[in-house]
Amino acid sequence: MADIKVNVLKIVDNSFPIFVEFELMDCNGISHRFVDKVPVISHNYDLIPPCTGYMRCSIIKETNKTFLIDTSRPDDIESTKGEYQFEVNMDQVIV
Repeated sequence: MADIKVNVLKIVDNSFPIFVEFELMDCNGISHRFVDKVPVISHNYDLIPPCTGYMRCSIIKETNKTFLIDTSRPDDIESTKGEYQFEVNMDQVIV
């Protein structure tokens, strides 16, 4: 398991649990958006967007400069377009 850096963009629902919109930039500079509960990306319930969070993921494949990650494991985090797999730069991932 690993963590991938994400950008928290805004609070979507301020009731409990708080939902936020966040984005993951892939290795090609494409933004992938997600909406999920704050605990999925941060232990800080008082976060104020814009800020950084970390989403758990699994590494499927490794190249010289990138990882192919899967966000379905361990937390089943799906992008707003229904995607789970993304190729990202190695420096975005904490293994």
